[in-house]
Amino acid sequence: MFIHKLYSRLIIIFLSLLMALKTFSQGDTIAETVPFKPAGYYVAAVRDERAEKKPIAEFITLASVRQYFARNVQKNTSLVPIVITIKALTLTETPYGNGVDGRITLHLAFGLEKNYGVEPLTDYRGALSFQRSVGNKIAMERDVGRILSASLVYFNDWIQSNADSNRKLAKNVKISFTDYTEELEGDTIYYSTKRPLTWSDFQSRNRPSSKFMALVMPSLGYTQEAKLIDGTIEVKIAVKAFLPKSACYADVNGRDAYTLNHEQRHFDIVKIISEQFKQKILAKPLTPDTFEAIINIQYLDSFRDMNTMQKAYDKETGHGMNRIAQEEWNQRIDRDLKSFK
Repeated sequence: MFIHKLYSRLIIIFLSLLMALKTFSQGDTIAETVPFKPAGYYVAAVRDERAEKKPIAEFITLASVRQYFARNVQKNTSLVPIVITIKALTLTETPYGNGVDGRITLHLAFGLEKNYGVEPLTDYRGALSFQRSVGNKIAMERDVGRILSASLVYFNDWIQSNADSNRKLAKNVKISFTDYTEELEGDTIYYSTKRPLTWSDFQSRNRPSSKFMALVMPSLGYTQEAKLIDGTIEVKIAVKAFLPKSACYADVNGRDAYTLNHEQRHFDIVKIISEQFKQKILAKPLTPDTFEAIINIQYLDSFRDMNTMQKAYDKETGHGMNRIAQEEWNQRIDRDLKSFK
């Protein structure tokens, strides 16, 4: 009977040890909870970049730290994915009277998870001094939990205060377009249906090397302004279809309505490409990370389209000498311009 009771007691102790070891293996040893419910983000990963990757203490490992963050920050992949990188987490203890005198130091880097890596947001550095009795592991785990909790409080406050003002946290992009104008016209003419070219605009005195009676040099550009408003980057683009008067040449003997129309059509082509530039940007999937690159690339593509169309226009019309082709281009250009109204 005695042997049977002893055997049963040993079985219970063994099972208790197994349960304890299972708990420790899962890393769930830090019971501290944060005094709030994190909102707007989740912890996508916890990375260890400590110089010495060893357990913080006997039963406090990287697994237990990860478990702490997983338990306190609900994983919702529709929210902002945050990567926490452990730069330093040390626990040092020295005997002190009948107990232990200790200090915990923590350095965490918080960043945004991106498909190209991690974009840094902010760092947390903290330290905590404590005393415990010898063998009191629970107190040690509690104090590690306290400093981890402090780091989450810091980050939660940071992300709440920066959510509507930090472009790194933007969720959406909104694009709007205008046509660039100036109140007082100087050397540069900005395209307007109310402002066709006149012979007085041809102010260059430098005769080109070509044999043609007139020459214009219209071009395409834009200005961009972006502001973060309520988590959305609102981008305002002013598109420039422009022509410098100082780059327009006309021979005094060739200034007739037909020639002026041919040069006006060069300017009209830039307007057509500028409208296509707008449409192509609006058709693309823009994100806070990609919109600037997409706009720049599309501008370069549209600039090439402009040059290609200008060359085709001059080639097919023989620089205006082929009147039948010129009329066909007049109709095509008018049709394209009308389609954007």
